[in-house]
Amino acid sequence: MALYKKVLRLGALAVLVSALLCCGETGVKSPPESNSTPFKSATELAGAIRNGEISSVALLDLYLDRIERYNKDLNAVVALDTAAARARAEEADKALARGEIWGPLHGLPMTVKDVFAVTGMPATSGDTTLRDYIPESNATAVKRLIDAGAVIFGKTNTPYHAGDHQSYNNVYGTTNNPWDLSRTPGGSSGGAAAALAAGLTPLELGSDLGGSIRLPAGFNGVFGHKPTFGIVPRYGHIPPMPGRVPPRVMPMLPIWVVGPLARSADDLYLALEVLTTPGGGEESGADSKLLPARDRQFKEYRVAVWLTDPDPAAEIDAGVLAMLQKTVKRLRDAGLSVEEAHPAIDLGEARLLWYQIVGKLMAGALPLGEGLVARQKEEQDLWAAFFERYDVLLAPVSCTAAFPHDHQEPMRSRRITINGHEKSLLDSNVSWIVPATVAGLPATVAPVGLTDAGLPVGIQIIGARFEDRTTIAFARGLSRLLGGFTPPPGYEE
Repeated sequence: MALYKKVLRLGALAVLVSALLCCGETGVKSPPESNSTPFKSATELAGAIRNGEISSVALLDLYLDRIERYNKDLNAVVALDTAAARARAEEADKALARGEIWGPLHGLPMTVKDVFAVTGMPATSGDTTLRDYIPESNATAVKRLIDAGAVIFGKTNTPYHAGDHQSYNNVYGTTNNPWDLSRTPGGSSGGAAAALAAGLTPLELGSDLGGSIRLPAGFNGVFGHKPTFGIVPRYGHIPPMPGRVPPRVMPMLPIWVVGPLARSADDLYLALEVLTTPGGGEESGADSKLLPARDRQFKEYRVAVWLTDPDPAAEIDAGVLAMLQKTVKRLRDAGLSVEEAHPAIDLGEARLLWYQIVGKLMAGALPLGEGLVARQKEEQDLWAAFFERYDVLLAPVSCTAAFPHDHQEPMRSRRITINGHEKSLLDSNVSWIVPATVAGLPATVAPVGLTDAGLPVGIQIIGARFEDRTTIAFARGLSRLLGGFTPPPGYEE
């Protein structure tokens, strides 16, 4: 009976997602399909498998061939379980031939960040002490993807314990940005974003504490979504070290989240629906707290924009700022009302609060003290009041585009030059990230274009708590206006 209910639930989810993606919550169409199969969206590819246009095995082999061709220079995909993936892909094709559909991701090959437990593959989180660690069970989020039909075939690179805005470690080495190999793809989901941009995988699972989904999405020209805190399970993520924190305690760990990266807003929507739907055998069958998207046509969105701030650490590089301002102009030219406004949040104070919470988290000094919790609540209340007037707020992802590799230690000593001023690299990277993080808000990153140097720029779309569907819906409309994902030169077939 439990299996029967699970099939019904996933089948209903497939129908729901298909209907929403056809009709669109915002009244706009999705971006046009790519002519190149490796760069098609996960939504398109999953539909092609269901319609018999391509087999799961053929799609798996296509991505494995591209990894063989392109990954040597990128070092984005760091572990494979080809035999198990091919066996599951073959079973997916056989099941489809029998008229069975496992779920909305039926037969879709994909990779996940190497912080997640996946049976049959190492889960190192860049830690040499975990080089030989092979989990006996899947992380909860991974299990939900598999329950929805996904074929997990590989792992993507991350820094040591996901603790850097670059992706390098002593287990697998350094990952490069496909737009410029001398630059970082970001971190800590840098391997994930680089693999997506280069067409080595159609969908990815990442995590975000200090921009670890959002920064790589922006640096690689792909889409990423930091969910509302608490709506996607985190058990089976490293850190914490395997077995250190029991499942019942994981929801108490503050601010960090698990979420998807993809090449389209539709894919973020699809993946988030899967990740917030309990799978078979999970203890909790509680429904997600996600709210419906705000019922508006794209041109009717009430948009606020926050692109500059007096905080010195938040200064935006001129090339990035020009692209963000161009995006705002395109929105206004398209008929949207866009106002320069933001809640009464001090970026410096938000950054300090983030550092303090992260310090407590890393030290295991939990639960957070009443003072930190009260300050979080104050910021949540300010945002809640703000989103009574506006639907989304647009903000930078980072102060710069992807920067050259810099592995100097300690991390706090790293510097970057912005508009002729030397800045703290860490502060510059987190300044625009932390407001949504400490308040537990959803934030979607969408690509908006390239700098004059040919590097991707993304924009952060922040929404009210539990209104993840609204930020993703706005990203979908923005993609139709601007064109969405573009492959980096040299990777198209």
